[in-house]
Amino acid sequence: MNNHVLSNLKLKYADNCRDLGGIKNCDGRVIKKNFFIRGTTLSKLSKEDIDFLKNKCRLATIIDLRCKKEIDENPNVIIDGVKYYELPLSTESVLGISHEKKVHTLKTLKMMPPMEDLYQKLVSDECLENLSKIMKTILTLSDDRYSVFFHCSVGKDRTGIVAALILAFLGVDRKKIMDDYLYTNKNVRIKAFFAYIGIFILRWNPRFSSKIQRSMLAEKEFLDNAFKKIEEEFGSIDNFFEKKINITPQMKKKLYDKFLE
Repeated sequence: MNNHVLSNLKLKYADNCRDLGGIKNCDGRVIKKNFFIRGTTLSKLSKEDIDFLKNKCRLATIIDLRCKKEIDENPNVIIDGVKYYELPLSTESVLGISHEKKVHTLKTLKMMPPMEDLYQKLVSDECLENLSKIMKTILTLSDDRYSVFFHCSVGKDRTGIVAALILAFLGVDRKKIMDDYLYTNKNVRIKAFFAYIGIFILRWNPRFSSKIQRSMLAEKEFLDNAFKKIEEEFGSIDNFFEKKINITPQMKKKLYDKFLE
């Protein structure tokens, strides 16, 4: 029985950050700690936070999934000895997903598509090409480049999709993948609620307020739609890794032995 309990890393100035280690896959093997860490922007880390990441989490690589404008507006803290990659999932602003200033206004948010559609966009066309590069980079770093910390702005959508695909690749069942994805709500639910209240007071529009609140939360339907889109194109998540990222069965076995206990 897997007694692993999802929990946030003990960071003072970065929330919604957690190690994927400890999650058991369908074969009973467990993802090793200090290999894959999902999180949020690292722009306000304290010295204690940095020490924790380097010494306790063995941090060696950061992969920033944000677009260039987001990075320029809110850059990460530079950490000595840590390799940094800018690998945006979407190179352009995506209303409802990216977090550049002047993008998320009440006027523009009215035009935001349903989150289910946005999640399909994040695994389609140019975003799919970017996603393939991201996944290959994360899975094929040299041994001394782990742990890898991958993040976007909030650690919900872009980070959620990448984390879900890592777990799927490592043979974790869909329920546990969804449990990890939905855990983010523990960190964002209060902020989403106050966003609802604030917009309702300003616009007296419960439908619009609910739309914004929902966009700030992780919902099963969002991630399901991303998986559905990949499976429609490739037949299965396994085929995505084999056909799009060129991970052969032999490579997969080696990676399983590297990342799983």
